[in-house]
Amino acid sequence: MSKKGKILFFIFCLAAAVLLVVTAAVASNVPERLIRPDSDGYLAPARALSENLSYPTTVRPPGYPVLAALIYACGGSNTALAFTGILIAAGACGVIGFAARKYTGDSRIAALAVLLTGFNITMIANAPLLLSDTLFFLFAAWQFWWFAGFWRDSGIPALWGCAFTAALGVLIRPINILFIIPLIVLVLVHEKLLFRKKIIASVVAAGIFFAVITPWMFRNYSAGMTFSIDTNTGAMRHQNGAMLMAEVNGTDFESEKKRLLKEESEMIFPDAGSRERWRIAEFRKMVERHPFIYLKQHFDWQILLPDAPTFLENFGMTSANRGTMGVLKKSGILAAVRYYFGENYLMILFALLPLLAITLLLYAGMFGKLVTDAVNFRSNWRELIIFLAFCEYYLFLPGAITAPRYQLPALPFMSTLAACALIGLWDKIRGFRDLKSKN
Repeated sequence: MSKKGKILFFIFCLAAAVLLVVTAAVASNVPERLIRPDSDGYLAPARALSENLSYPTTVRPPGYPVLAALIYACGGSNTALAFTGILIAAGACGVIGFAARKYTGDSRIAALAVLLTGFNITMIANAPLLLSDTLFFLFAAWQFWWFAGFWRDSGIPALWGCAFTAALGVLIRPINILFIIPLIVLVLVHEKLLFRKKIIASVVAAGIFFAVITPWMFRNYSAGMTFSIDTNTGAMRHQNGAMLMAEVNGTDFESEKKRLLKEESEMIFPDAGSRERWRIAEFRKMVERHPFIYLKQHFDWQILLPDAPTFLENFGMTSANRGTMGVLKKSGILAAVRYYFGENYLMILFALLPLLAITLLLYAGMFGKLVTDAVNFRSNWRELIIFLAFCEYYLFLPGAITAPRYQLPALPFMSTLAACALIGLWDKIRGFRDLKSKN
């Protein structure tokens, strides 16, 4: 192994060790802390799958429940599932290192990308949670690895690997269902491929993508539900819809959410499919009445906030579900920090400063690289489109629900961009020092 390879391997092991220590401290003592309100939607079908080989719901896609069912079938508990999440997160960090190396050709950038990801507080906090986000994070990293091979080497089979991985990602988190669109756009703007090859490659990629996801959508439709990956989409009515109406009415998220849920509870539906179709239709009406406000809410920088709350909740130092998101949306970040952390908020933030500093370094490097690309637009415009596909896509689609864990699939390329900028800055500083010493 080369010296650079050893450095990359050491950084990967260090990040994995931190993740394992964090999980061991939580899962071995109070594993219930790793359960969130959405967890049962994944764990209940996982138990059914492990016990009688049936998947009794259409509410959630099968990706994470299948993983959990395998753990349960082997005699594992939620603690084992949490440790599996840590191993998955560590594996994703390694994949990001290989992807960054393939994308840039620089092992130093790869090592720094692993460092920026492995010590990202949002990734560390969410890795052991009994949710699907960490598994999807791995597939997002793998997706980027395939794409890097296609982009740098014009390897069309790598593009198809990217499409296949993206489709598997849909079966974990449905947010990936539109990813085939930006992927095809990237194929069409590829610098070296002939137009005929671009068309053929795009058609085959789309065919692979839909061949993977369509059977599950048809399965849900056959069960009397909508032709979709899951039937949780209607929850947007009392989530994104509540955020929308809070801004329209000048109220707050929590009160609007309670009102919308109350309206739903008073309705009588013949079956679950009718309920889901009603929720989607009602949410669509909200958006049609206030399209510009709804669109504006998708451009919210707050999705990039580091997930310090989840990190502390894992250790039992704070508690969730206290309406902090409503305070954040209505009164801003400072009010939300004071509300959530209490009177000791400055002390808590100071204790978390090392991890928060790494996140700030990540953002500074990423934005610096984007500014450089924009200044050199004629030569670097394609990288800006890659950013839109692999980062902004995941930051835009959640809309006003700015849960920090939604930034995880954007981390692979964010870390790569940041590492490019920081290594480039370091090279300039070294070059300036060398020039100064010679003079």
